[in-house]
Amino acid sequence: MEKKDKEEFVKIVVKIPKNKKEMIYNVVAKSSYTNASELIRAGIDKELNLQIYKDNMEVILQQIDKCIEYKLAGFINSQRKLYANNVRISALNTYIMGEVMKRIMGDELHKEYVEILKSAREKANYFVSRKVEDISKEELMDFYNLGGIYRNE
Repeated sequence: MEKKDKEEFVKIVVKIPKNKKEMIYNVVAKSSYTNASELIRAGIDKELNLQIYKDNMEVILQQIDKCIEYKLAGFINSQRKLYANNVRISALNTYIMGEVMKRIMGDELHKEYVEILKSAREKANYFVSRKVEDISKEELMDFYNLGGIYRNE
């Protein structure tokens, strides 16, 4: 026996437009429903389930967020490792470039290079410590144009 066979049914009278009544009987004739009452009960069940989902949407969204965070955690950690490696490589390249300049072009250009790096580092730290919303477009262009600005100083 199915669950529906054990349920107690009560009668509710619902008035609907005549054309809807015809549509219900047409759907019953073309579907697996055995009668109009079964189709109407299924429609009521669907609407009630939808309302339950709407009422519990916040809980559902929180569960979805937890699943997304769990799935993304590994990816985010791998991106952090990649970023850390890129920072190390960039620092190494900067050091090597300074050493090459010192050996090829002499101490004077190397000193200038070190000063440019120092100024660029200070400026980068200044921008990194600020909220993006607080940085004007002019300041941001200035930041991204580090090399051009320092070559002209």
